[in-house]
Amino acid sequence: ALPMTRGALAAWIADPQAIKPGSNMPRVSLDADELNALVAYLEGLK
Repeated sequence: ALPMTRGALAAWIADPQAIKPGSNMPRVSLDADELNALVAYLEGLK
């Protein structure tokens, strides 16, 4: 299972195949600011 840490979540969003090979989630090209904003948003949903 993927640990629910900020770094793990960011890594999974940036390159899902590296974290979970065979995942249906596509790789998304985000710059560092966009990735940080998305992770912060997702963390706020807890």
